[in-house]
Amino acid sequence: MKHALLVPTDFSENAWVAAQYAAELAKKYDWSVQILHVYQTFSRLLATQEFKDEVSRHNTNAAEDDMEIFYNRFKTAYPSIDSTAACMEGNLNDIILNLIDENPVKFIVMGTKGASGLVNVAIGSNTYELIRHSPIGVLAVPENYGDFKFEKIGVLTNFKDHDIEILSEFVARTGLSLKISLLHVNEAAKKPSSEDVLFWQEKVMKELGSDEVTYHDYEMVNRLDVREPITYAVERLVEDENIDVLLVSYTRKSFFRSLFSRSLPKIIANKLTVPTYFKKTD
Repeated sequence: MKHALLVPTDFSENAWVAAQYAAELAKKYDWSVQILHVYQTFSRLLATQEFKDEVSRHNTNAAEDDMEIFYNRFKTAYPSIDSTAACMEGNLNDIILNLIDENPVKFIVMGTKGASGLVNVAIGSNTYELIRHSPIGVLAVPENYGDFKFEKIGVLTNFKDHDIEILSEFVARTGLSLKISLLHVNEAAKKPSSEDVLFWQEKVMKELGSDEVTYHDYEMVNRLDVREPITYAVERLVEDENIDVLLVSYTRKSFFRSLFSRSLPKIIANKLTVPTYFKKTD
């Protein structure tokens, strides 16, 4: 059985961008693509069972009609990709967690909604919840992402073991052919010594079995997250180092969680411009 990419969809254009990204990734690694739409069960307490059944049938028919359009679009664009499509009624997180527990899923690939609308929910609450709970991590694809590239990965590092954990897990799924860059943001007074940086590079290379892991940092002019937002520094590192995929550990003590004062959805929605892999490591 081929390893699969699981692509939850709500049939929106940002979901289509995520499906395209998954298709290109599947072509690169000879994986399959599983497109999934989950719709909610009607549960109003005062409604009769007959009414609930009628609403459920309506929701099922509407979901299947929308999936047919979406999946035909996908098959037309990517006829050579081994793919399936399904609609299921229930809770998205529960269904996905059950699916990845029972099937060889490499990544969950989901779209983000960018910086439009309500910033608090711009990433989508479903994506956020999966980032928090998925044991295999989530690839979040920005809605304005264009050309597919998957050659160089960058990991936000704070010189902690969970940085190595997410790298090792990602490389185990994709192979060591990818270029790897460690990305660090620091204040001038807290810049790590060259000896500490070299020690960390060598440790990461040894753990990964890699011949080369580069290190790049960005020095904040002002104090972190006050006058020069941390997101600006991350954006500059990603752009300057031509990062194709950004890796972020999701843990209470991680680089990402400790440096951002605002919530995770806001950061993703407003600033990230490349596909970003989030993995819970605690």
